[in-house]
Amino acid sequence: MNQVRYWNKELETMSREKREALQLERFRERMAYVYAKSPMYKQKYDEAGIKPSDIKTLSDISSVPFTVKEELRESQKRKPPWGDFMCVPPEEGVRVFQTTGTTGIPVKVMLNKKDWTVHFYEQFMHFMYAYGITTSDILYVPFGYGLYIAWWGFQAALEQAGVMIVPGGAQSSKDRVRNIFDWGATVVCGTPTYLLHLGEVASKMGVSLAESQVSVIVAAGEPGANVKSTKQAIESIWGGECYDDIGSSEISNFGFECIFQHGTHVNENMFYAECLHPDTLEPVKDGEVGELVLSNLCTETMPLIRYRIKDLVKFNRETCECGRTFLRLDGGILGRSDDMFQFAGVNVFPSAIENVIRKVDAFSNEYQIVVPKMGSGKRLKIRVEPASDRVSPQEMKQALEQFIDAFKYRITFTPEVEVAEPETLPRFELKAKRVIRDE
Repeated sequence: MNQVRYWNKELETMSREKREALQLERFRERMAYVYAKSPMYKQKYDEAGIKPSDIKTLSDISSVPFTVKEELRESQKRKPPWGDFMCVPPEEGVRVFQTTGTTGIPVKVMLNKKDWTVHFYEQFMHFMYAYGITTSDILYVPFGYGLYIAWWGFQAALEQAGVMIVPGGAQSSKDRVRNIFDWGATVVCGTPTYLLHLGEVASKMGVSLAESQVSVIVAAGEPGANVKSTKQAIESIWGGECYDDIGSSEISNFGFECIFQHGTHVNENMFYAECLHPDTLEPVKDGEVGELVLSNLCTETMPLIRYRIKDLVKFNRETCECGRTFLRLDGGILGRSDDMFQFAGVNVFPSAIENVIRKVDAFSNEYQIVVPKMGSGKRLKIRVEPASDRVSPQEMKQALEQFIDAFKYRITFTPEVEVAEPETLPRFELKAKRVIRDE
């Protein structure tokens, strides 16, 4: 195992008491900043009858109104193109992105020079050092560059730190596999879905990615990097360690794994995190599942205060084996509150289904979950496909029996399973859309 490395040991290992004092100071400053700079936030806080000076303790933060993505959409619809939540004029922007729009109209994102070259760099240095990446590594980025932020920030920060970057945009998956070997890449990033897909492509080419020089695989964009069976599948295919990287386009990247992989650390120096009950929005105890709410503590362009990111997590504030005192998310992102669904009286996380599917060797890495309309009388349907056309009918029959037994044991009810033809389910380079809801 690599040696533990810190980007800023003093900040990463400080006591909880000192960290909370730092967070309070930074929260008060950022709230005052958006109140002065953002028309949306000024109106929002005036209507709520609250001012930055009212925040005396961290517990006072609960009185501050939430920010939700729909507000950002409506702001930009009302005052295109940037809305009235930005804190800097457009002429200061040096990078623009937009959200994927998987749950609605995309939100336009802008970053000024300081956010792009100073704050993003600071954030990702925590990631780089925790993963054990050094300037002798070669990062291959298999990503079609565009408006989706994806790996832009990670690449830019590591490039600024002195890591060699091999850009893998505008290439086929086969060409990307060849390039990983040709350029001697030691670090690769991607969504869990695409990292597994590259493994399938390599296998068809007659090569094994485990024989490449890649030792660090960074996965983001989906919960899979901390789904145990998915992480194991990625590490088996690539022959390296798979690390979680979590964030969103609008609030940026806030979580990373260390070499011990005991949950995903939250960079609490730059973010204030809360874990709230999805329905009551009251705090839940550490170890209980709740909705993650985040506040930017450092950015200038579009700081978001008490942003409901919709991810479901479990907090763990015990000091990690690596020595970091950042809170950790046990299991990383467990799912999204708007992806979680109820069936047969059970709250179902898509990641829990993924964990069962990945353990069946006869299945490929692709699948779909079809959630029936409430009261329709239909069963939950899982679409899978054979790992290859070499899987015999008898092997598939045994695999289905194994899957249904495991599903019933883990998730407590029996689904309908539909087997698609090999390689007919959708493939994704970015975020996979696996949950389909019947209308």
